[in-house]
Amino acid sequence: MNKILSVFYIFSLFVFLVFGIYEEEIGKRDWSIRNIGQYENSLYFPYDDTILVHSKLLNKIENIEDTSSSTTSTTTSHVISLLDSSSGNQRWRQLLPLQEHTFQTLTFNSFDNDYFLTLTNNKMIRYWNRNNGELLWSYDTSLVVEGNCNVADIMSKDGIIRILCDQAILFIKREKQVIVLSNINSNNNDYDYSELRSLNLENVYSISKKDGGKEINFIEFDKNFKISTIKKQKLSNPIQSNQLKINENHIFNRQILVILTTPSNLDIINFNNNKNNNNENSPKIFNTNLNKILIENKQNLEIQSISSISNNNQFIIILSNGDHLLVEFNIENNTLEIIKSIKRTNIIKTSSSSTSNMMRGDKSSSPSSMSLSIYLISGNEIVVDNENKNEGEYFIEVVNGGLIGSEKLSTISKKSNGLIERVDSFNGYILISMSDWSIHMFKLNGAVLESLWSREEALSFILSTEIIDYPLPDISKLAQLQYEFNETDGFFTHFSKRITTQLGEIFGLNKQQQKQQQQLKDIAENEQIKKIIIVTTKSGKVFGLNSKDGKVLWSIFYLNFNGESNVMRVYITKKTVYESPEVAIIFPLNEKPKSLISFINPLDGKERNFRIINHKLLHTNVLSQWSDPVSHAQMMYWVINYPLDHPSPMVTLYPWNEQTRKQWSRLKQNYFYLVDVDQSQIKGYGIESLADGKHGGIKSIPTWNIKFGGTTKIIGTGSMNVHEVIQSPAIIMGNRDLLPKYINRNMISIATLDDQSVLTITLIDSITGEIIKSFKHQHASNKISLVQTENSVVYSHFDTMSQTQLISSIDIFERNIDWNTETVSSFNSTTATSSGQLSDQLIIKQKSFVFTHGLIKTLSLSITDKGITSKHILVGFANGQILPIDKKFINARRPYPNEVTPNDAEEQLIPYKPMLQFPPWFFTTYNSTVFGLTTITSTGTDLESTSLVFAYGQPDVFCILITPSLPYDILSDQFNHISLIVTSVTLLILAFIAKNYKNSLLLSKKWK
Repeated sequence: MNKILSVFYIFSLFVFLVFGIYEEEIGKRDWSIRNIGQYENSLYFPYDDTILVHSKLLNKIENIEDTSSSTTSTTTSHVISLLDSSSGNQRWRQLLPLQEHTFQTLTFNSFDNDYFLTLTNNKMIRYWNRNNGELLWSYDTSLVVEGNCNVADIMSKDGIIRILCDQAILFIKREKQVIVLSNINSNNNDYDYSELRSLNLENVYSISKKDGGKEINFIEFDKNFKISTIKKQKLSNPIQSNQLKINENHIFNRQILVILTTPSNLDIINFNNNKNNNNENSPKIFNTNLNKILIENKQNLEIQSISSISNNNQFIIILSNGDHLLVEFNIENNTLEIIKSIKRTNIIKTSSSSTSNMMRGDKSSSPSSMSLSIYLISGNEIVVDNENKNEGEYFIEVVNGGLIGSEKLSTISKKSNGLIERVDSFNGYILISMSDWSIHMFKLNGAVLESLWSREEALSFILSTEIIDYPLPDISKLAQLQYEFNETDGFFTHFSKRITTQLGEIFGLNKQQQKQQQQLKDIAENEQIKKIIIVTTKSGKVFGLNSKDGKVLWSIFYLNFNGESNVMRVYITKKTVYESPEVAIIFPLNEKPKSLISFINPLDGKERNFRIINHKLLHTNVLSQWSDPVSHAQMMYWVINYPLDHPSPMVTLYPWNEQTRKQWSRLKQNYFYLVDVDQSQIKGYGIESLADGKHGGIKSIPTWNIKFGGTTKIIGTGSMNVHEVIQSPAIIMGNRDLLPKYINRNMISIATLDDQSVLTITLIDSITGEIIKSFKHQHASNKISLVQTENSVVYSHFDTMSQTQLISSIDIFERNIDWNTETVSSFNSTTATSSGQLSDQLIIKQKSFVFTHGLIKTLSLSITDKGITSKHILVGFANGQILPIDKKFINARRPYPNEVTPNDAEEQLIPYKPMLQFPPWFFTTYNSTVFGLTTITSTGTDLESTSLVFAYGQPDVFCILITPSLPYDILSDQFNHISLIVTSVTLLILAFIAKNYKNSLLLSKKWK
């Protein structure tokens, strides 16, 4: 027994050491952003100054890139988080299951604020600890009740929960983790549960479907939770069908219930009147017609909605012309009076201040609302001209009560953040969510409105990313000389420009250039890795992130972005060392089929230029080998569907000027292809002739077409990484021979799946359309990811029969190669065999491995600056972990154990084993996860040994520096420079002493 305990203690020690390594490394070379998604509603808790937030999370369910017709679909899930009200810091976060797409109720326990309740998917009840986000228990109401459940309340200190469903009312009591059910499901036809609504902790009400929705039922319960009385009352008018759902047309507090029956009629139920008269009948309904309280010239207006009810029975009526009426219902004489009329057409949102209360997914008001003041937020339109530069500012004022007049919300604007989506206020805090998904918190201190914090939740759904270097300020003078030589023709022109520059430097005339250089120095100061991560998001907002810590350097918001397409690409068009770089943001507009190309400065996010495309955009690309002699930007082209559905789409070259027009024929060296997922085919195109010399329109010509069949679907595509640097074109074998790599940057890999669950990986030369090779896998699912590097294709797939995750590698080599030849495509179709798939000059190896670490979500490649460091495959798992794998572990040339030769051992090829297992410290995410991981991208740094890895999902973001071949070109942070100096000096002194001692010994020996 003692031996067993000793072994256990030793094993536990190793476990603790592993976690110690994780804790020591976390945060030193990595950073992460834990987002919460789109804000929906919140509860405020004053005693610890926190807000409990319910937010919506969009999840990507399809990821096929470079396609002409497919769009990425999304599903909805939900997040609960606890934020600090004064700082916005996240205390904890819980992500609900992805399959729960609807959220009904977020209810706090009014008897104990340390607990709260959620109802999701119309059936899942969960009880939580608010302090740490721990799930205490859950229950599925579909086990006992058919239909949907819509509202849940906590009734008493005993934890009794009332759940209102379609045809039943459930009471759940929890005692020491035991759930006791009392199901009341009445089939009595005397009343109708059309949709039950919670009125207070004792009563519920429903709008009956009988008589066209004109009858309202008030239901009361006894101590045993049985229905005791049902009080009925007729409404003045049948409620319109679009108002039967719980929404802003039903508001209530403990005294009155206000129902908007028709666009001009309000029914107000006075519960206080019923109690005073000791009347056991139904509460009385008082009807108010809008025309009775409006002045004559406004009697044709209609009520758009009602909102913001207060404890003193004041609420806001929003009219059809945009005007707001602050009204008050007098519970003594049952009359409705106008307190204030706000005549304004640009009113955005209203909000009433409240403490923590019950918030529902339908955003209806709470019975425990304690309104102190009603805030009104308005805004201006965006105006940019020579005289006025208004970016659409927002202003806030207090309608009733409060100390401030109209004050500008300085941190938000329509241009930067879009429209206001929701406003919540509590205890002087005002929380505003915008259409760019950002959340802003303000604090009202007397007459001063203070901005506390902001959260950029658009980062919870990233569409694409690109990483760019900072310009180098220390070589600006040399770069300026290079710029002058490139831009000047003739001796006199260059001489005059050089004299002007020198005089400007002497007398300080060129202050603008000096200012830009100083800004670059300030940004890059004390930063070893100088990168800007540019990300585009589903909200239409583009960010520039600092690669060192993830801070937002700048942002730009596109109001006209069509978010339904889920497509916003970013391309680097200029990355010069002597000028500021440039990137192009390409996205579809709300006005279909138009698209917009925005050229921005990635250092400050300022837009330089834009181009509107009036036709459907099919393909875009940047020509890295061809730059515009005028702007020094890389040439780019895009393909549009013009003429409409023509077999030869139009290609536009940009920028188009006199110099590029003379060289347009260089575009004939480029080819492109379009993937049609709907038709399961790929089409290749070349450049034929100049079609529009004025605007840069060029006619394309179809060169090849591959159809995969009606029952076969394209589920993934792969191509070479444009940023990958290939250092070695061959492998040195064990016998010292060279094995040439088949490096074809035009090769693409297509993954298809047929109705028999057969996965086919097809390698195609994108210029000629020739099929190089294809591989098949039986019993495969549609979850696949591909990555190409040098002469290899690596892909992951799941076997449904054996329930195993597989990762396969294809390595392609050439038998003979002429090193002196240069071709556009390295595939020679004339040497192909009769099958038309395999060239006699190629050696193709393929092997599959069983992955034991879980389901693979995505694959990527580690990129370094010079390509010297060994390539690693970055494996992203469904659980959010990231694992870099050295290519040698999944090498298709790994020999079987009984076939290992001395040359293989000399080359250090690992004998093939089907199982791949890696220790936990190989994971770059340590013991954390990137929730909803979808994409991993990488780029090189100033250090060849180091690669910057940026990963994102829904909603998390993660960035880390990795060293695939260990940091062979950098000293660690713990390196003791003083010890090195002292040791070197000591050795030098000892060497000098030893030399003198040796000479003295030799001299003494000779004298003897």
